[in-house]
Amino acid sequence: MDGREDIMSKPFTDVDMIFIPVNLGGDHWVLARAALRAKRVRIYDSLVTFCNDKIYLQCQPLKVRIVKDVPQQESGSGDCGVFMLMFTMHLMFGLKLDFDSSHGHYFRKKIVVDIFTGNIAFYK
Repeated sequence: MDGREDIMSKPFTDVDMIFIPVNLGGDHWVLARAALRAKRVRIYDSLVTFCNDKIYLQCQPLKVRIVKDVPQQESGSGDCGVFMLMFTMHLMFGLKLDFDSSHGHYFRKKIVVDIFTGNIAFYK
């Protein structure tokens, strides 16, 4: 995969759900899952205490909901980017969000292998 292939693309009109990595304040990553037809955005944040409703209110007229029951990273671990990618992969493949901080080390290795090989596959 070199960026020129369309192996994972669809016409935009055929897409209802998009996953958007969002960086807040330059030091925290969250996942926004947008349901385009429903005009709804759900935020998956591994560090709920970081949430700032003012940021999310700027997303109007979309309905923004911060998903409360998601796995949380350990405070100060710096794992928000890993958790954002774990949220994305689990949701894309219809898996339950049943991981925790102990899975971070494995998932970091998997990310490196996927980037190096150009193979994005998810397995548990």
